[in-house]
Amino acid sequence: MFTAFLVGLFCCTLNAQGAIGQIDWLLIDEDREDREIPCMVWYPAMQDGSETPPLSGPFPTVVLAHGFAMGPADYEGLAEGLVEEGYVFVSLGTELGFAANHAMYGLDLAFVSNAVADGDVSGLLENVLNGRVAIAGHSMGGGAAWLAAAEQPVIDAVVALAPAETSPSALAVGSEMSVPLLVISGSGDAVTPPSTQHTPLYESAVNSPCRAFVSIADGGHCGFADPGTLCDFGELGFNGLPHAEQLEMTLGVTIPWLDAFLKDDLNGLDALDAFAAEVNVNLELACALQVEEVVSDKLDVHPNPGQGGGYIRNASMQQANLEVYNARGQRVVAGLELAPGQRVELRLSPGMHIAKLRIGAEVEAATWIIL
Repeated sequence: MFTAFLVGLFCCTLNAQGAIGQIDWLLIDEDREDREIPCMVWYPAMQDGSETPPLSGPFPTVVLAHGFAMGPADYEGLAEGLVEEGYVFVSLGTELGFAANHAMYGLDLAFVSNAVADGDVSGLLENVLNGRVAIAGHSMGGGAAWLAAAEQPVIDAVVALAPAETSPSALAVGSEMSVPLLVISGSGDAVTPPSTQHTPLYESAVNSPCRAFVSIADGGHCGFADPGTLCDFGELGFNGLPHAEQLEMTLGVTIPWLDAFLKDDLNGLDALDAFAAEVNVNLELACALQVEEVVSDKLDVHPNPGQGGGYIRNASMQQANLEVYNARGQRVVAGLELAPGQRVELRLSPGMHIAKLRIGAEVEAATWIIL
C-alpha cells in the first residue's frame, strides 16, 4: 500500500512542468571582498539539458546548502523532484572541504537567497524567478540555514534535512527564525542523532509562526541526498530505508509545505497532514494561523473582500512603506514605497491578509479578505 501510494502520487505529476534544464551560476558578494559563490541550478525547461530554454514561469526558488564533505551535485534527485513540481532549485557550491567555515556558509546562503528575492540574478533565468524563496540545508547545511535565517534574508520558509549544530552555534540563534520551518528527520540517523541535533534545533525556533517536525521511520542521515556520495561512507552499515524511498517521502512532505508558503496554497498544510497519515509518517505541526481583524483610517484597501485582489492606497499625508502578510504570518508582498495618496494594485491568493503601512516609526494595519 505504501509503495503503491508513493508511485501513484509522483507518477501522476511527473514532468507536469516540462523537462529539466541545468545551469551554473557564479555570484559575487562584493561586501565580503568579492567572495565567489558558485551554484548549480535546475529549472523547469522546454527540454532536458544544459542551458536549455526555460519555461516562462515565473517560479519560486529553493536554495539548498549541502552537507559536510558533500557538494552541490549530490542532490540531483531532490532537485528533479522539486523542479517537476514547478520550483527552481539552487544548490550552493561553497565550503566543500573538510574545514568548512560555518559562519561564511550561512552568509553565502543568505546572500544567494537575497539575490534571488531581489531579482539580482541575470542571464537565462532573469525573468523566470518570481522572488519567492525558501532556504534549505542538509546536515551541516541544515545548521547553516539557522545562521542564514539570523541574517534576516528575504525568505518565505526554511526546510532543514537532518540539521546539525554548527560553530558559531545554530542553536544560539534559533530565536531569530521568524519564518515557517520544516525539519525532516530520520529516526535511524546515527550521524546527527535526532535527540541531540534535529529536535533541539527545531525547538530553538520559538518565534517561527509555523513549525513542522517530520520523523521518517528507519530513515537515515544520507537518504536525503543521492546514493553513492561521501555521506554514505560515514553511514557504513546502515540498513534502514533505501535512498529512493526516503527521497520519495521527503518530497511527499516538502512539496505541500513549499506550496503552502511559496505558492500561498491554502490547502498545503492539509495536504501535508494527509500525506503523513497515508504513509504513517510521524508529523508534529504547530502553527499560529489566525489573525485578528484590524482596521486603519490611514490605509485604504478596496474592495474588501476582493475577488482575487484589488488595490491598497496610502491614505496618510506622509511617505510610507507597504508590506502584506497572509494568515500564516508569511510576507507575500515585500516593502513597497508609496507616496501620500498613491495606490498599488495587487493580485493575491484567496484567504485573509494583513496589510501593514509603515509611516516612520508608526505602523498602520488593516485586514484584507481575498476571495
